[in-house]
Amino acid sequence: MTTLTEPCQLTLVRKQLEQSPDLLALWASSKHHQKAYWAVPDAGFEFVALGKAQHFRTDERASRFESVRADLGTLNIDLVGEPGPDFTAGVLVGGFAFSDREIERHPDWAVFGGGELVLPEIFIARSNDRTWITHVEGTDIPALNPSLDPELGWVEEVDHKNDDEYLGLVSSALKEIEAGNMTKVVTARSLSLPANLNSAALLERLKTRHPSCATFAIAHGSQVFLGASPEKLVNVEGNRLETAALAGSRPRHEHPGADAQLRAELLAHPKERNEHQIVIDDITESLTNAGVDLDSPVGTGVMKLRRIQHLHTPISGTLPKNTDILDIVKALHPTPAVAGLPRQRSQDWIDEHELMDRGWYAAPVGWMTPNGSGEFRVALRSALLTDTSLTLFAGGGIVEGAEPDRELAETATKFEALLGALDLTP
Repeated sequence: MTTLTEPCQLTLVRKQLEQSPDLLALWASSKHHQKAYWAVPDAGFEFVALGKAQHFRTDERASRFESVRADLGTLNIDLVGEPGPDFTAGVLVGGFAFSDREIERHPDWAVFGGGELVLPEIFIARSNDRTWITHVEGTDIPALNPSLDPELGWVEEVDHKNDDEYLGLVSSALKEIEAGNMTKVVTARSLSLPANLNSAALLERLKTRHPSCATFAIAHGSQVFLGASPEKLVNVEGNRLETAALAGSRPRHEHPGADAQLRAELLAHPKERNEHQIVIDDITESLTNAGVDLDSPVGTGVMKLRRIQHLHTPISGTLPKNTDILDIVKALHPTPAVAGLPRQRSQDWIDEHELMDRGWYAAPVGWMTPNGSGEFRVALRSALLTDTSLTLFAGGGIVEGAEPDRELAETATKFEALLGALDLTP
């Protein structure tokens, strides 16, 4: 079933603010049932989206991209007020489910549906030293001077390094690969911790610890999907597209020499390079099939994060006419970095064998403008927060030569992106 607000003419008022408020404090103080937050500190970009002026949603997963795309045709915005950049002219914020199937396993993702983009009632965005507010005409604007409560709340520590069921899952995946049924499959697991947490305090810690990542949160009442994603699915500005292949990893080390050795090992390791090349090849093929005129290839480097480092290859190009960011999101998802190859076979295997419902984990989350620009990230290093629990997700790519124990250790390292923010790791 697809639901959307009744099509109507919406007047948005835009104004540049003299001073930038604490956007995360605004997120925390907002009583809106639906709200979103986004920050990439290293890029000097941050926004908060409060309320729901119009939404484009489907509860079904199979046709989620097509349904939301079709409903966007009812969007009718009249923008008045002061001049500003494109991203202040009526941004839509949201995401989509990973799978095209309905999965009846934990956790419960029902409130998020198959996919949704929301035009907020109030949108406040900061780009470096300038801040704008865009709101539906007649909307009451909250006080813009709240302060952030730094108290995190409580969470119980659980063992995140041992998981016999995941070892079995990886072994099963390797048998499928050895049988020739798949070239690669990404296996993932979840970790549920009893918790009652202040989502804003957790987000503040995440953006401080991971300034190069996109710290994001999408809330439906007390249920919040949040994380700090290092992986850009796609960025579109005008007719220019940027994405990247991100696959293959090693942990970081506090000693510079040991860290450099891990980096060199990552760059030279046949299994990691093979896994990474699979992702590069699939992304370039998908974009070419979508009509993108790709730029000349660039070399593979290493993206260094706080506890982990990944092989990273930027990919860019020019979009064809009448193509926007949502077309590219649909063309790219799921990349081999989060599903495998062949795409449908690996996704079907994941749906049938993983012990959880990925929901929006490892799926596209982000924002777009009505003219088709914007950015979507792959929702990695992420968790689903409720009043009583925090469920974390992590996975790794399985190709020929993978070792179950090493793959389990990789997921434990990825969990630590959030566990570290909870003071549950050294």
